Amino acid sequence: MITDTRTVELEHHTTRVAVSGAGRPVFLCLHGLVDDLGIWDRLVPGLESRGTVVRYDQRGHGHAGAPPGPYSRDDLAADAIAVLDHFDVDRAILVGHSMGGIVAMAAALNYADRVAGLILIGTTAQANAKSADWYTKIAAAGISDGIEGLTRAIYGSDSDRPIKGDAVGISEVTRTLEQLHSDPLTPHLGDVKCPALLVVGEHDPLGAKATEICAAALDDATVEFVDDVGHWVHVQAPDHILSAFDNWGPGVGQDR
Repeated sequence: MITDTRTVELEHHTTRVAVSGAGRPVFLCLHGLVDDLGIWDRLVPGLESRGTVVRYDQRGHGHAGAPPGPYSRDDLAADAIAVLDHFDVDRAILVGHSMGGIVAMAAALNYADRVAGLILIGTTAQANAKSADWYTKIAAAGISDGIEGLTRAIYGSDSDRPIKGDAVGISEVTRTLEQLHSDPLTPHLGDVKCPALLVVGEHDPLGAKATEICAAALDDATVEFVDDVGHWVHVQAPDHILSAFDNWGPGVGQDR
């Protein structure tokens, strides 16, 4: 299908948005830390055969601008809703990977009438002290040493995996993840009104426990475990996500 890619002006910055498919439901895809909208390329063909797919670069990432910090997860959730507003979408299924799942859950809490459902891939709702310290070190590396510092802190000194974006902006986003230690989402997830599908890979470094904690806190949650894959299930096994959606999601996001 044809993809319409454009620059969209949000309240505090511009971002790159890609739209494809047609009709309902509308899927809004929220990538993880140091990824961009291209990370969804393998999942999009299946989603766009089922509805409309909107994906965008989160602030500081890819081709998105990076407004002055600090940021909060509520700021990132507001960005997601602003993208929906730009395209006159009243309700969407939010598809969030890792950090994007955190943003999706925050949006479901803050804008309940705009979120028809959640598909959460390899995500978490809280962070222990060790994880918070890791996020602190990532943010500091990005501030001091730019993109190279982020790459070393996340992937190691020998990695050649590219990171695209504004290092300071990505660092500010990383600090919102650090806040999951002092201000976890978990106690609030019982207030989420929409159904949620949670997908996690067998070898995800966050572990199945993080997904199980989210599922236990949500009122209407379905969990799908995927064998032989890691953190990026949407890249490694997109058909598993599509199959899980087909079993879980008939009617979700079709209203209004």
